[in-house]
Amino acid sequence: MDATAYLASSLICQSQEKRRSLFAAVAMRADADNATEFPVGMHLPSVERTLAKNQMLALPDENLTLVCLSGELWLTRDGDREDYILGPGRSFAVRRGDDAIVQALRASRVRLAST
Repeated sequence: MDATAYLASSLICQSQEKRRSLFAAVAMRADADNATEFPVGMHLPSVERTLAKNQMLALPDENLTLVCLSGELWLTRDGDREDYILGPGRSFAVRRGDDAIVQALRASRVRLAST
């Protein structure tokens, strides 16, 4: 099982060290078919994205607000014991250094806005 599939299936059950290595593996494979990311240091005034079911998005290392416009998202951050499920209309403030990844649990539309 590759790192992306492993991350998607059982991230919440892993130790903090294992989660860090999985985050690194996903970030390195961001150009794969099921993952995407934004360039480092990219200023995001407001960007909308459509994510297919199970597609992952590595969030940029910026202060931003993630808004779920439709669908359902699973957000996880390195070092955070909690994971977050966002439905339509729900938002989450991500801070520089959070090392966050979002996975679409259903086909979803998201907005990322700089704060």
